Amino acid sequence: MSATETMDSEVTMEAPVCLIENSPDGKLFVNPQAKEILSNITQPVVVVAIVGLYRTGKSYLMNKLAGKNAGFDLGATVESKTKGIWMWCVPHPTKKKHTLVLLDTEGLGDVQKGDKKNDIWIFCLTVLLSSAMVYNSKGTIDQDAIEKLHYVQEITEKIKINASQNDDEAAEFSKHFPIFIWTVRDFTLSLEVNGDPITDDEYLEHALKLKEPEKTPKDQIFNFPKKCLRMYFPRRKCFVLCSPTSDLSLFQKLEQVSDDQLAPSFVAKTQKFCDYIFSYADVKHLDGFRPANGNMLGDLAQKYTEAISNGHAPCMENAVLSLSENENNAAVEKALEHYETEMVKKVVFPTETMNQFMDLSKECEQQAVDIFMTRSFRDKDHRFQKELMGSIQKKKNELLKKNEEASVAYCDDLLSKLTNDLDKAITDGSYIVPGGYQKFKEEMDKIVGQYNENATKGIKGDEVLQRFLKSKEGTGNTILISDKALDEKEKLKEAEKAKAESLMMERKVSNVKASQDEQKDDGQMNSFQINIQRLVEKLEDEKRMMRDQIERLVSEKRREEELLIRQGSAQQAKLYAAQIQDLEKEKEQVNETTWYKPIWENLKSVTVDLAPRLFNFGADMVKKAIAKYQNK
Repeated sequence: MSATETMDSEVTMEAPVCLIENSPDGKLFVNPQAKEILSNITQPVVVVAIVGLYRTGKSYLMNKLAGKNAGFDLGATVESKTKGIWMWCVPHPTKKKHTLVLLDTEGLGDVQKGDKKNDIWIFCLTVLLSSAMVYNSKGTIDQDAIEKLHYVQEITEKIKINASQNDDEAAEFSKHFPIFIWTVRDFTLSLEVNGDPITDDEYLEHALKLKEPEKTPKDQIFNFPKKCLRMYFPRRKCFVLCSPTSDLSLFQKLEQVSDDQLAPSFVAKTQKFCDYIFSYADVKHLDGFRPANGNMLGDLAQKYTEAISNGHAPCMENAVLSLSENENNAAVEKALEHYETEMVKKVVFPTETMNQFMDLSKECEQQAVDIFMTRSFRDKDHRFQKELMGSIQKKKNELLKKNEEASVAYCDDLLSKLTNDLDKAITDGSYIVPGGYQKFKEEMDKIVGQYNENATKGIKGDEVLQRFLKSKEGTGNTILISDKALDEKEKLKEAEKAKAESLMMERKVSNVKASQDEQKDDGQMNSFQINIQRLVEKLEDEKRMMRDQIERLVSEKRREEELLIRQGSAQQAKLYAAQIQDLEKEKEQVNETTWYKPIWENLKSVTVDLAPRLFNFGADMVKKAIAKYQNK
């Protein structure tokens, strides 16, 4: 097996590899080679997994999804071929810049293995990792077939959604579980009920019809697996396939047989199955909002198998929190790296003005915040965003200092060149002559004029000039006192004039510094506003996704409620009616606007550290940002 990586992080595997190995003692562990392959996939992944009893032809369907005749081992004997969970990553045939991850699982109920506990963990891992789960069986969907899917009944005992299990958690599973697709192989009966033709999907729903009323414990046992399947997998689909061929010799080497040698109805239904998967299998999401890439999928597999190996129930919340910690750290690192790289690339030190520096910083910070927001998720109390804000400010201060130092160095060098003649004349005593003060002043004015004509001095230009003029005051005063061409009154007048010019320069430098400090504060306001605006947009997007998810769940629950009523299970339908009411209340809570308050409470500590005057209007800024976004 080998995998090649293209420039857009698309990984194409030549053949499957084992993702989760099943050791002889029943221990499950992630294959490092498979995890390495997944770590190179940065595209969103659509994860399609198949489970079912051993020797039911699961691998054939997965090879078809991969667009290949061979790949996953089909085998040709009664021995179960696939051990553990095997993975094949291929470019998604219809979704651009997406990767299709196919998972072929070890056959359940293998008599040679005889480990039912191991089977349930294989089943649970399939549910946890996939966005579409195919259950493959042979014959018909009768009570025996449903009872063989007993793993569904054990899900609530083996999987936890939240770290603290609660009584209502069973109803929550449907929010997180994949679409369920039942493929029935080698079907030989007519698709009809009471003489009326039915569709594949109607066949499945008829098979899941409850026995009403439940009068005895036997009735409850009969209904329980059906209730679980309906509750946990509200999105269901069925494909009924006839036998591919009646020729046993062809049947044993399907990977070598062309479609024209197989039953046309089988080929057509197999294509419908593939088309459905390509169209309706969703991207794998974390926590309902965050699209997972290959690297995240590998981490999820690692977390879940480690929990199982340590004797714990895999917990979705804990796994997602662990992943979010890693992703958010990486998001801060990438965003900060982008800010620093772009600033070094775009800023030519020294900048002419403070505004020029702050404008470039704003542009780079906006890009950095976008990078962070795109990658981060589950940032509780905005801890990582605060870290990024502080880190960018620290880096900005370093670059500001570099900008100042570059300006000072440039100005000192410029003055050094402009004052060569002046310094030589002072050393030679050329100004200690009658009329020398006037010559000194003219030379100084010439130097200042040439200095001010230079437009690339940077933000410390006036400050360096003031320091230079201050350094020459003593020399100028000595020359003035010794100038015999001036009387005492004229000398006093010149001294007062020099003092006034010095004070004027001092005020100018002070005003420039105050203006630059204000520009820095404005930059901090812009920084805060960028963070608030993007955070509000992200939270609004998440609210919208929550509403969409709730509406989808309500629609699914209502469909199930109506179906149960039509099938005569009014009592069971009431359970779904209660769940719909709970979801409607949840939707109302999502629509409330009080959610913005924690934003300011969490971020205000950063504003106090970075720019204290932001504190006075930060909460108002948050409200305005929210209002602006909601009015779009």
